Amino acid sequence: MVAIDPQDRAKQERRRQILAAAKAVFADAGYHGASIHAIIERAQIARGTFYLYFASKAAVFDSILDQALADLRARIHRIEVDDPAAPPPQVQLRAQVIETLAYIVQDRPLATLLLSAGNTPDVEAAERIDQFYGEIRDLLRRALQGGLEIGLLRKVHPELVSAAMLGMIRGVIEQLVRKENALTIEEVVDELLMVALRGVLK
Repeated sequence: MVAIDPQDRAKQERRRQILAAAKAVFADAGYHGASIHAIIERAQIARGTFYLYFASKAAVFDSILDQALADLRARIHRIEVDDPAAPPPQVQLRAQVIETLAYIVQDRPLATLLLSAGNTPDVEAAERIDQFYGEIRDLLRRALQGGLEIGLLRKVHPELVSAAMLGMIRGVIEQLVRKENALTIEEVVDELLMVALRGVLK
């Protein structure tokens, strides 16, 4: 096992500190209202330290979205059907959705940023958030195609269904963040999967 250099570890920790502060500032003020001054005050660092890690407000915003996308990709993977010891596909799917939704909802600043950033008057930030959601929609589409290939799903149109599912997920995240219901994440996921995979008709 390769030991991590203490200096590298300190740099990684400082970068995480700046990202966490920036995420909170973007969540509170929106992209347009956020400033580098507010980020460095929140992170309790010098302005020069910020610029050692990020060139601009846009760069730190991009890094937050890139990290979120990488974390989500790590939680969405192909359902295992060839391993006899693997849980049933439906159980694997439920576990993945719970883990993914919990990741977003438990990081309240991230959830708030993702829900509000699309309303920014800054064209570049709006395009970046649209790109983020486009990549999430593509992840869902590929997951649906995988489900079709293993016979887990009925015949569907992956492009259309992935867009519909993304809209539902955004609505559910908004409800959970605003605490508009008293359901647990597990209960929310069960309802979401019931609607997404089986519809609402009896």
